[in-house]
Amino acid sequence: MGLAMGALLVTAHRRALGWVLLMTAAAPFADMVNVLAHHGPMAAAFGVHGLTSALIVATGLLILRETGKARKAPETATVPEAVAPTPAAQSA
Repeated sequence: MGLAMGALLVTAHRRALGWVLLMTAAAPFADMVNVLAHHGPMAAAFGVHGLTSALIVATGLLILRETGKARKAPETATVPEAVAPTPAAQSA
């Protein structure tokens, strides 16, 4: 999973990276539910797994938000082709 995220980050596929992060957040959330279901310590469930899941979701949403607002560079105006000088302009 980490290699996929690294590859998406290096190749600048930020929108895909945001979605992968959101899907990745399901794993620590499931860990949190598992700890709570087996009467584990609530501090570990919420402090470690819940916080990790929340931070991954926040990062994924921020990346998706950033890609939605990204704008392309303004296009430069084309320079008109040079016009050959008229014979009257050459004699002056």
